[in-house]
Amino acid sequence: MTTITTLSDGQFEQYQREGYVVLEDALSTETVERVRRRLREYTHGDREREGFTSQLEPAVERGEREVDERGDAVRKFEGLGMVETDDVFREVAENDSIVSAARDLLGPDLKLLRSAAMFKPPQVGSEKGFHQDAAYYPIQPMDHVTVWIALDEATPENGCMTVVPGAHRDGLLEHEAVEYDTDIVIPESEYDEEDLVPVPMEAGDALFSHCLLPHYTAPNETDRWRRALIMAYMTSRSRFTQDEAERPPWVDSVRIAGEEFPGCV
Repeated sequence: MTTITTLSDGQFEQYQREGYVVLEDALSTETVERVRRRLREYTHGDREREGFTSQLEPAVERGEREVDERGDAVRKFEGLGMVETDDVFREVAENDSIVSAARDLLGPDLKLLRSAAMFKPPQVGSEKGFHQDAAYYPIQPMDHVTVWIALDEATPENGCMTVVPGAHRDGLLEHEAVEYDTDIVIPESEYDEEDLVPVPMEAGDALFSHCLLPHYTAPNETDRWRRALIMAYMTSRSRFTQDEAERPPWVDSVRIAGEEFPGCV
């Protein structure tokens, strides 16, 4: 049995019941500021990206909106290269509090499934439609944990996470592609407005959510940034359900803690 070392019994029970829990002050103020500086170095051309991709906000890309600098329109970074090539992001992926909480939920043997940065720039950041993270990843079991780390204050007005507590028990729902080939959403939500719960957070807080938990983020309609870093963890005993040649290019793994197992991820 996994020993709970970071999450309290109440937090562990909340995650099992509702599919999410917030760990406050997971990152220090200094670490948050270091991550924000490093992200800006990449978005504004002071540092070359290696091993991860970038997307612009669709309205800017279509010429419907303008920004002072192209770097102010970056929608997201995506790819495990973020932690494989950059020590600032690797430090977050291996952060003691975050890894310890992930081990509380998944067991001692962990691999990183995903690293990403979500920017949601002021007045430009678009919504991310209703979806489940499990729909993107051909792995079993469907129990990986997405850790969404706020780098700014996240509010309903600037696009904080909004979840449906307990709906991770409903299983995998149908999704369809929109906007980008790598952007999929649930076409018609099975949930009413009163089922949706916003999760406001302070910079440095980390939201741990089950990969089957339906969630979305609203557009940023404020003059404030709403940046976030994402690290998704899975047990090292997980298995990919597609051969390497068939898997999407973003599906891979990086060892974080514990043992590795033959035939697994």
